Amino acid sequence: MGASEQSVPAGSVMVAETELQPGALGLGSIVAQAVTHIAPAMGFLTGATFIATYAGTGVPLAYVGAFLVCLSIGLTLVQLARHLPSAGGYFTYVSRTLHPRLGFLTAWLYFLYDPTVMAINFAIAGVILENTLSERAGITFPWWVTVLLGTAFVIAVIYRGVRISGRALIILAAAEIGVLVLFGLSGIVSPGAGGVSAVPFQIDPAFGLNSTAVGVVFAIFAFTGFEAVAPMAEESTNPRRNLPLAIVISLVLMGAFYLFTTFGLVVGWGTQTFDSEFAGQGVNVFMDLAVRLWGDIGWILLLLAIINSVLAVGISGANAATRVWFSMGRAGALPKWLGEVHPVYKTPKNSIILYAVLTLALSFVGAWFFGQGPLGAADNPTFAPDTLFFWFGIAITLGLVAVYGLGNIGVIRYYWTERRDEFNWFWHMLIPLISSGAILVVGYYALQGLAYPYTWAPVFVAGWVVLGVVILAWARARGEEGWLLKAGEVAYERPARPEEVAGAI
Repeated sequence: MGASEQSVPAGSVMVAETELQPGALGLGSIVAQAVTHIAPAMGFLTGATFIATYAGTGVPLAYVGAFLVCLSIGLTLVQLARHLPSAGGYFTYVSRTLHPRLGFLTAWLYFLYDPTVMAINFAIAGVILENTLSERAGITFPWWVTVLLGTAFVIAVIYRGVRISGRALIILAAAEIGVLVLFGLSGIVSPGAGGVSAVPFQIDPAFGLNSTAVGVVFAIFAFTGFEAVAPMAEESTNPRRNLPLAIVISLVLMGAFYLFTTFGLVVGWGTQTFDSEFAGQGVNVFMDLAVRLWGDIGWILLLLAIINSVLAVGISGANAATRVWFSMGRAGALPKWLGEVHPVYKTPKNSIILYAVLTLALSFVGAWFFGQGPLGAADNPTFAPDTLFFWFGIAITLGLVAVYGLGNIGVIRYYWTERRDEFNWFWHMLIPLISSGAILVVGYYALQGLAYPYTWAPVFVAGWVVLGVVILAWARARGEEGWLLKAGEVAYERPARPEEVAGAI
């Protein structure tokens, strides 16, 4: 009997049979893994002004629309998570439901996301921290110091054990959500010109429905990250139950969070002046509003929320990426040494070391590349970590279109062929098709109106796919395809021993 067909003893806490630390993460830690990977503070403080250029005072509507799209993607992912627990995440899902080679290419595209998420977020946070401290406190704090200190902190946390990182994520998630909920509440209590009204829940007549719809497309990026729970399956309690629950809970929680905070933002700034004064501005306008609402300490609290958010997304992103590498190394799809586990901490030690090296390399080389390097501006020969963030944002979006799309196709095929007795036209056909259509629209709009150097992002993604195909062809030519037989394997589950789940939160 395969692992996907196991019966679960009534009342038992089930864990995976794995070289990692089984049962270390409870539902709370898994929800925190998803929430912090979504990065609510960064999604709000770096995204709302940009989305406002399309939706105006209707920013909350844009986030609600994005929530509905991502909920459809999440509900599709749930259908795979409940039957295919594995640290491989989408690599395992697509390998198992479609073909191992497609599973490899899916993981290859996913490498544009989690393996880069810490580098690009530390880079942009470093720029925000450097500029804000310089302008508001006269303090010089170079952006690269944030990258170095942040990387050291994250690697220290995730190397020592997944239970430590899970507890850290719960604390960090509560902190950043708490600060920004208070920020939104303060805007409602002390509104600007126009007062508290239903205006933010209406389409802004200055922008219209079509423009607001584009705002919805770009707001979707603020919700991506919920799928980061999938690679934690082998270290979770009751993964078939807790992973699907965590996906839904995190999405609903973030939908409510963005709705409340953007409403507080719009009325707090003032519905009468929001379009002309706020839309299209940088993080600094949030700092200005925080000072009006909270006094001189306001900008400091928001800056701490940003630092908190990037540390949390660094931990959750590193957790997810290193588990996928571990799974692929264990199967033989990547070098075997990536599948080695620390004998005491039960973490994928070599994958974590590689993640640290990649983060530092991408941060500094990428910032040079878009500043002084080949894609830099000739009239501004300096480092450009902010360009690195937005450039990879486009590449990641395009990559996720394919990742989510292949996962959706996998759901349809898996339930139509292998689990026909469970097939449901709504959950296993309609929802995946709606989700696929929505993400194709996202990909279309992500390609529109790109300026240099962002025009090179789609070319890079295409070249990345070609490179993945070449690697597969090379492996086939050399007869090194034994990993194909292991790629779709899922973890065997067993009742947990008391000491394994003791302390899991």
